[in-house]
Amino acid sequence: MHKLEIFPGPVSRKNPFRLLLVFSVSIFITTFSYGNHSQEKKPDSGAPQAPGKKSYILPDSFANTWRALTPTRTLNPAQWKILPLARVYDEYGLQKIVSRSYTDGKNRITVDAYEMRFISGSYGLFTFNRGTLPKNRIEDFFGLYLLSVYSDRNNYLPSQSILDELKKVIPQKEAGQLPVLPSNLPAEQNRTPAGEVYLIGPEALSFQKKFAHQKDLIDFTGGVEVVTADYSNGSAIMSLIVVEYQTPQSAADGYEKNSKLFESLSQDEKQRRVLKRTGNYIIEAVNVENSTEAQDLIRKIKYTPRVYWEGSKISNVPIQYRPTDPAAIEEASETALIIIRTFYWIGVMITAAMLIGVIAGGSFFYYRRHRRRKLGLDDIFSDSGGTVRLNLDEFLLEPDSPKIKLLRSKSSEDRETETKEKS
Repeated sequence: MHKLEIFPGPVSRKNPFRLLLVFSVSIFITTFSYGNHSQEKKPDSGAPQAPGKKSYILPDSFANTWRALTPTRTLNPAQWKILPLARVYDEYGLQKIVSRSYTDGKNRITVDAYEMRFISGSYGLFTFNRGTLPKNRIEDFFGLYLLSVYSDRNNYLPSQSILDELKKVIPQKEAGQLPVLPSNLPAEQNRTPAGEVYLIGPEALSFQKKFAHQKDLIDFTGGVEVVTADYSNGSAIMSLIVVEYQTPQSAADGYEKNSKLFESLSQDEKQRRVLKRTGNYIIEAVNVENSTEAQDLIRKIKYTPRVYWEGSKISNVPIQYRPTDPAAIEEASETALIIIRTFYWIGVMITAAMLIGVIAGGSFFYYRRHRRRKLGLDDIFSDSGGTVRLNLDEFLLEPDSPKIKLLRSKSSEDRETETKEKS
C-alpha cells in the first residue's frame, strides 16, 4: 500500500487585500464627510444676523482710548420704520441700525452704523444728511455703512479722527461702485464745497426746497437718479439739478413735463431759470442771476451713455463687453478648490493605502514565517501553500535490476521463490 502524506494549508483565512480595500473606503468616507461638515459649519461673515443676536459691526474698543460703555443695540426694519425719516431711509435701502456708546474716560460718544443694501445708498444718505448736521455730530460713509458719531454734550465735538479709527476696525463688506452721476458735475471753483446731494426717490427730493416741485414731475421707477449742487452765480447762489433717465423715451417724457411747467411761469421767473436736455440728462438751474455764465456751466455737463444689451442671460452680452461677475468668480474659485481638494485627498488615500498595504503585507508574511519556523514546518517543506506529496523513496528498484521496475514492496513469498531459483 502506498504511503501518502498530506500537508494541508490554512483552512480559513481572511483575504488581506479585502481588508485593505474596506479600510481605504472607510477612510475616504470619513474624510469626505468631515470636509462637508466643516464647510457647513463655517460661519459666513457676510450673512445678515437675526435681530437680538450680538452684532460685531461695532467693536468693544478702538484707537486704544475708546471703550464701550453699553452693549450693542440693533434696530431691525420693524423698529426703525417708526423714525421720522423712515421713508427716506427706505428709499436709500437701509437694512438695520447698530448703535453703541463709548468713553475715553472724560467724554462720551455714541456711534450709529447705518447698514445699507448698496454703496449708493450709504453715499446718498451721507449727502442727504451732511447739510443739516448739528455741531456735535459728524458722519461719513464706509462701504455699505453710514457711520454717525455724536456727543451727548455740546462742549465736546467729535473729530474726523474718530471716524478714521472706526474704519480700521469695522469689517468691510463687498460694496460695489459709487454712482457715476455725481462725478459728471462740473468741478468749478464757484461750486459750494460738499454741497451735492444724491437722490434716488421722491421722499428725499421733497426735502430739497428749491426742487420740491420736481417730486411730481420725475418718475423714479426704472432706476432714475438725481443729483443737485449749488454754484455761485453773480452775487447769488444758483442751484442745479441733473436728472438721469435710463432710456431716451423716458427722458423725452420728463423733458416734456418740465417744459410745460417752464412755459407756465411768468417772464421774470423764466429769466431766472435754465432748462436743457443733454442725452438722457434733464438739467435745470434755478435762481440764475447771470444767464450766460449759467449756460456755460451747463454746457460742461456731458452725458455719459450706457450700453444695455437685450436679453435676460449674461450669455446674450458679447464676451468682450461682459462685466465682471463677482458671484461667478466666487463660484468658479469654490469649484476649483473642491476639485483640488478632491484630488489631494485621493492622492493622500492612495499613498496611505500603499503604505498600509506594505506594512500589512510585510507583517502577515513575517508573522507566518515566524509561526512556521516555530512549528518546524520549514524543515519538512518550505512551500507556504497546501501541498500533497507522495513518499516513494522506499519503492524505488535496486540498481542491479535495470530491466524490471517494481511499483510495490516484495512480499515474503516472493523472497522465498527468488531464493529457491538462485539455489
